[in-house]
Amino acid sequence: MKYSLLLTLAAIAFLSTGCASVVSGTDQKLTFNSEPEEATVTVSGRVLGKTPLTVPVDRGSNQSITFEKEGYETYTAQLSTTTNPWFFGNIVIGGLLGSTTDGVSGAIHEFSPDQYFVTLKPDTPTGISSSKPRQIKEIIIAFSGEFRHQLASGGGEKVDTIVQLLGVDASQKDTTIRALNQLALANQNDLELAKTIIEVYGVQ
Repeated sequence: MKYSLLLTLAAIAFLSTGCASVVSGTDQKLTFNSEPEEATVTVSGRVLGKTPLTVPVDRGSNQSITFEKEGYETYTAQLSTTTNPWFFGNIVIGGLLGSTTDGVSGAIHEFSPDQYFVTLKPDTPTGISSSKPRQIKEIIIAFSGEFRHQLASGGGEKVDTIVQLLGVDASQKDTTIRALNQLALANQNDLELAKTIIEVYGVQ
């Protein structure tokens, strides 16, 4: 009898907190990078630190993100969110009470993407400051899945652009693509992959 009562109380506690809150938590780790580095990252008025950094951020919709660095224009955008898939499981298992709890706690929301890379523009009349290393980072991070797929399949528009930025001779293109694919397989983090490629090929 006591055992059954304990199980019932445990079930009530679980359902009242919300499945998404229990399984996923009310925060999520996000990674922020910038070019140049050492930019101050602020989310909804709360300073998180300087890039590069990976920190837990409270889940919630309509949150703004700001990158600031002296000598560069401030970059501001909205953090993109989707509905946490555990929220739907919560509706089935926990009913209205559990889903309401998730809505209040913010666990209903999930950040997607969970990596952010921003190129800051110099605070100058022209706003122009472009370099090959920066372009390589932007392409690899912005088109991560497409770039890696093209590497695995032997080429494509994004891969061709990277090869050109590396200054590789046309006769070495296929060999370079295979080498880049090996580097991609060894580096799952897009920024680290870009940095490795830049270092290996001595891009300046």
